[in-house]
Amino acid sequence: MKCLKYGILGGAAISISGCGSFAAVTMNGPFCPYQGVHLDLYVATNWNMIKGSAGFIIPLAIIDLPFSFVADTLTLGSALNASNGTAQCPREFN
Repeated sequence: MKCLKYGILGGAAISISGCGSFAAVTMNGPFCPYQGVHLDLYVATNWNMIKGSAGFIIPLAIIDLPFSFVADTLTLGSALNASNGTAQCPREFN
């Protein structure tokens, strides 16, 4: 039973790590370098998001920030190749 509990917790931790990066790529495509980090910072500082989640979003965004940084660093080459200098970075999340 203890193994099952740790397995579920580990699976949840792996599945949410870097989710800001995956959400940003899903919304906008792989055009911007470090867009997952930018999304995490936006979520943690947007007053409407904070009010809507009763402040619960702040610790989640802060916990996700280093994972998004790593995921964005690993995909940096594809983001730079996808942009080809055309500056298609939306940089605004709604």
